[in-house]
Amino acid sequence: MFEKVLIPTDLSEMSDKLAASAGSIRTVKEIILLHIAGSGGLTGREHEELQRQQALIRDPGITVRCITGEDTGCDIPAAILKTAEAEKPSLIIMGARKGLLSKTLLGHGGTEVLTRSRTHVLIMRFPGQGLFAAHPHKTEGPLFSRILFPLDFSRPANEALKSVNGIGGISEITLLHVIRKIAGEDRMDLVVREVEKRLSDVRETIKAGHPEIRVKMMVRFGDPTGQIAAVADEEEVTLVMMSRYGKMDYIRRVPLGTTTSKVTAQITKPVLVMFTRIQLAIHARELGTSEFYLAEKIWSDYHQTKSDPVCDRIFAVFIEDTPVSVARCKRHDDGYEVDGIFTWEEFRGNGYARNALDVLIRECGNTVLFMYAVLHLVDFYASSGFEPVPEEDLPLTVRQRYSWAMGNMKGAEVCPMKRVPPTENTAEG
Repeated sequence: MFEKVLIPTDLSEMSDKLAASAGSIRTVKEIILLHIAGSGGLTGREHEELQRQQALIRDPGITVRCITGEDTGCDIPAAILKTAEAEKPSLIIMGARKGLLSKTLLGHGGTEVLTRSRTHVLIMRFPGQGLFAAHPHKTEGPLFSRILFPLDFSRPANEALKSVNGIGGISEITLLHVIRKIAGEDRMDLVVREVEKRLSDVRETIKAGHPEIRVKMMVRFGDPTGQIAAVADEEEVTLVMMSRYGKMDYIRRVPLGTTTSKVTAQITKPVLVMFTRIQLAIHARELGTSEFYLAEKIWSDYHQTKSDPVCDRIFAVFIEDTPVSVARCKRHDDGYEVDGIFTWEEFRGNGYARNALDVLIRECGNTVLFMYAVLHLVDFYASSGFEPVPEEDLPLTVRQRYSWAMGNMKGAEVCPMKRVPPTENTAEG
């Protein structure tokens, strides 16, 4: 799988160890050593050091090339990423460097490459007396022999796990799912059983293709980063392998997941961060009454709004299987009211409220719809066929919600609106 490897090198002891580590990966066929030289170009000493480092790769089946770039003093991570874009390696290997003024084990450059790269990144650690003391071959075993894979069952994680098929030398994989917090013992038992079943299904899939690999399952509770670090030490794994982003990260289009960022910065084991290209699946549909709790989760920030299975029809926009925006059509005895159009803050600005309203109109728009629109959203609703009307044009039941305003719509910062089905408008015309 990892046939072409890019190693940014500063000709240090750590860089020597990175080169040696790359040469030990079974699938590697080509290694590119990238050195960013000073403004005066490559010095004679640097040239000699590059040749010496190149000679560390003794496998005759591996081609080793050296590339040099000029240090403009601006952005070395950008130079690394530019080279990666041109050379298209299947893996970038970098060493963890502890910041002098922080507790992180990964410096700024490593974080930048992780965040912006379009390929997999391996962050190497070298335990022993001091950060750089031990040789990579004197760790607890070959790099890929015992893998810890944190699994949240998201599409990025599932896709990353498939990469196991292309990695040789694996003797054991530990599948770890971390549950943050569950309210209620009955609910906890239900969730744990479901997680164990899903882990078991994944284990059987791996075993079907690789019966020689021992697959262990673990369910832990608490902070994901802390649990990943603890299990990595307890199981004496040689590598932590994980997706670049978790479920909530990639649907928010976050370039580097929160947990992955913390693990790469804090854990003392090598970490392989898998980059997966996934097109988000976005769809809108009506919720069944058993799913109304999903809307109420979103409405928790919207006046603590509650649903009514008898009178409500609720429509939601999903990113993958996560609802992010909702809209409601409430049936009263004297008319239909549209309200509860709300999107989680982190997902706003992507047109999801429009999608939710569109599906509501598609399903409920064959009748007259009424609403109280917040003043700054009047134009938004007008673009969907709603028109401002006197408050007296709204059904009595709908008007009761704003009876406290005593007709002062401007003071209440709302505008009564009405949408008549296009067929009725045509008939009236």
